[in-house]
Amino acid sequence: MGLNECLIVEIFAGTGRVTAALKHLGLHSSFGTDHVRPKHAVAPIVLADLSTEAGIELLMQRLSNPNVVGIFLAPPCGSASRARSIPVKGKQPGDPEPPRPLRPNQYPNGLPFLCFVDRLKISKANKLYHLTAKLIQRAVEEDCLFVAENPQFSFFWQTSFIQAVVGLMDFRVFQSCQYGSSRPKRTMLGFNAEEFQCLNKMCPGVSKTHKHEKWGLSPSTNQFTPSSWQNQ
Repeated sequence: MGLNECLIVEIFAGTGRVTAALKHLGLHSSFGTDHVRPKHAVAPIVLADLSTEAGIELLMQRLSNPNVVGIFLAPPCGSASRARSIPVKGKQPGDPEPPRPLRPNQYPNGLPFLCFVDRLKISKANKLYHLTAKLIQRAVEEDCLFVAENPQFSFFWQTSFIQAVVGLMDFRVFQSCQYGSSRPKRTMLGFNAEEFQCLNKMCPGVSKTHKHEKWGLSPSTNQFTPSSWQNQ
């Protein structure tokens, strides 16, 4: 099989930046999949809501392609963010309410007795985490490359779903500012290919030549920067 025929599927692709990088490297058949196609997507996105059976069936049909050699999984971490517990400083009347904690150490799968809306958030996220674990198991059984990505301290890694497959992964942590981001978010990768072990650069610290954008409430939009509560 030639490089151009090899196919890596970026699952929970967002804007498809991983897929775009893969195509740049010559894996031109690669594509991303997610429940929406953002206007600023940089690569092809196949629409599939993976919280539904129909979406999962569509994904599995795509993964049955014999040219699939790998999967990259970046499940949403909003409900699993530890930054939800960080107090917001300088909050003013009229500012939006900060996200509430939904998963403590004692209940990484979700707090009991949440309100209906928050239960829905947890339930949908847990379906995606369960699917992520199943796809990791499938990749190992089929000798397929996989990479799972989430913030280092995300409760995602502590859920029962991921703990069931944690023994199948090697891990590395890096800070995003060392790979082009404007913030020093700590990201952890779980993978089964030693080539990913080199992704481990950490921030040397703020200096005249290295600065970061701030986390928290954006004064220009009066909204919380999404990654500001997905960071921890």
